[in-house]
Amino acid sequence: MPQIGMKFNSTIEAWNFWNCYGGHIGFDVRVNYENKSKIAGVVTSSRYVCSNEGYRAKDKRDHNTRRPRAETRTGCKVRMGITIDREVGNYEVHELDVEHSHVLQLPETCHLMPSQRKISALQAFEIETADDSGIVPKRAHELASRQVGGTINLGYIRRDHKNYLRTKRQREMMYGEAGTMLKYFKDRKSENPAFQHDEQLDCDEKITNIFWADAKMIIDYAHFGDVVTFDTTFGTNKEYRPFGVFVGFNHFRETVIFGAALLYDETFDSFKWLFDTFLSVHNKKQPRTIFTDQDIAMGKAINAVFTEAWRGLCNFHIMQNAIKHLPQKKKDEDSPNVLAEFSACMYKYEDEEAFEEAFTAIRSKVDTQTWLDSIYKVKEKWARCFMRNAYTLGMRSTQLSESLNSDLKNHLKSDLDILRFFKHLERVVQGKRDNELNEEYESRKKLPRVRIRTPAIIQASKVYTPCIFEDFQNEYERSISAYIKPSEEHNVYNIAIASLDPESTYEEESKVIVDHEEQKVLCNCGQFERLGILCSHALKALDVMNIKYLPSHYILKRWTREARSGTIQDSYGNIVLEDPRMEDRLCLKFFVHKFHGIASKALISEECRKLVDDALENLSKQVEEKAPSSTCRSEATCEEPDSSLQTACLKKKKTEKKNSRRNKSWIDKQRPNKKKKKKAELRGQMDTPAAQHQATTEQPAGINENALPEYGWMTRLLMWPS
Repeated sequence: MPQIGMKFNSTIEAWNFWNCYGGHIGFDVRVNYENKSKIAGVVTSSRYVCSNEGYRAKDKRDHNTRRPRAETRTGCKVRMGITIDREVGNYEVHELDVEHSHVLQLPETCHLMPSQRKISALQAFEIETADDSGIVPKRAHELASRQVGGTINLGYIRRDHKNYLRTKRQREMMYGEAGTMLKYFKDRKSENPAFQHDEQLDCDEKITNIFWADAKMIIDYAHFGDVVTFDTTFGTNKEYRPFGVFVGFNHFRETVIFGAALLYDETFDSFKWLFDTFLSVHNKKQPRTIFTDQDIAMGKAINAVFTEAWRGLCNFHIMQNAIKHLPQKKKDEDSPNVLAEFSACMYKYEDEEAFEEAFTAIRSKVDTQTWLDSIYKVKEKWARCFMRNAYTLGMRSTQLSESLNSDLKNHLKSDLDILRFFKHLERVVQGKRDNELNEEYESRKKLPRVRIRTPAIIQASKVYTPCIFEDFQNEYERSISAYIKPSEEHNVYNIAIASLDPESTYEEESKVIVDHEEQKVLCNCGQFERLGILCSHALKALDVMNIKYLPSHYILKRWTREARSGTIQDSYGNIVLEDPRMEDRLCLKFFVHKFHGIASKALISEECRKLVDDALENLSKQVEEKAPSSTCRSEATCEEPDSSLQTACLKKKKTEKKNSRRNKSWIDKQRPNKKKKKKAELRGQMDTPAAQHQATTEQPAGINENALPEYGWMTRLLMWPS
């Protein structure tokens, strides 16, 4: 309880006491006034009162207020005044009144008073962590309340939680969108110097296109950048910029990201700059194959930049266009299914002549052949028979990019600012990387299932990753049922695979050329050239050549367990480290577990608590003395003024105004408009001679005959009597 003559060392100590006293009794507090010395600038006197002190001043606009605020001032006289003792330098209570003129709060509601609500530094860290993890404020507040035993013990309410996040975002966007983005890149580069980014400026020095890649992306591309897919998507950011991502898969066939970009538009110049920047970041290493959609500008840019790469078209997008342009078979009709025949041309036929015959048959069943003519010109990029020697690793579409974009849209919204877009993108990318870690763990824990114990199978089980070994083992089983036909050519085997049906049919023969000295085989099916795994025909030929182990030149490193071995250098010749602070993180993990165990044991008795508290107090002082500059690194980075961040500007896109109408699909556009049809019929009826004669002979009462022709036909119709 406060008393006259009570002394405090500072005004902060006095205010904390008054605030704690108000929370204990059940009333809200505020500062009434503080008097400062004009010479020394020291507070000489101050008064702390109850928040219900005084009365609210009358406002002239009160009579216009529809819902006036409830009155909270009751003229309460509770107060505590302090003055400075100039000789000692402390403050003494000289004025005190503790009798309230209003109802006090209950102990269950005291935590709702504004003076008793405060977010601590630890709670702020937990709030930011939950927001970065995608937890909505409502769920994050509920989790924090459960951790401390209820909302009474939390110290803040859900409104404070939301206000803190809003203030944090406003503080982060203090440099504007462009400056905030550059600061984000700068912070990422300070964490890991291998982080790369680049921006393209227009003639007005406004940022148009943006590309970035972290250290993990650079390492992944060095190991698995032989086959790449690139696709763009919309609706992931506030500026409605196309978001492009370079994607591939690793030795576990899991998705890996090689780089990301925010483009201003989808023109040739934008794509060309992006692809040039992509190559410069990745040490000028070109992919062997790249899959995209049928965008014309993108195709021209790929041909201009990726000169050593083979470009394939996404089969999924082609099939979607086929559904739009080719006739569909109805359930009650016996007409041929053109879509099924086109799908067979895409996936089934391995012979070019068979493809030509089937495609010609499709032409005869379609009236409009414009789309067929355009897609036939690029048949080498999507038809199976023309892709026999294309290095695709089994990829036929941009499905990896589409899958990543789908995951992005589950976390992203079109109204996100640029910084929140980057934060949420980090979550999605980290989720993909966690999948690879899970596969790595499973591959080291579980032994592969070996169905046939042969030297080649045992060797492959130790070298290949589990998913690739399963594919290899399937091919080896097929090679057992293969037979060899005699060939007139030297060092050539004609090999066919027998089927398992009772009719003993055989698949189409494949021609395998062998070289005994070099231990090489070349099959005309082209599977090893496409997938990097030997086919059953080649395995049968190796077995005939008495080669029981796989030659090293037929073991592709990107499919092995050691695919990530070796060091990677960036474009400047520096070694790229995925996480330079890995040792610090492991040490922090060790300390956290150790301190948590000590704190849990110290809760047993009061003596242990005091012992731990004193030890931590002494330890913290010693650490501050030994490492005074360790805590200033981030502060120094934030306090450095950078004029480039303040002057940076993003080029804005001219977005169309949103309306409530739903965009019509191509199916809706084919349907006739019933409203327009009815209006046309009604207009036709009004234009008939009988209707015109009736309109000129009859007129309603009160209407001037001379003024009637001024109105249109619809107005005249509405003015007639019923």
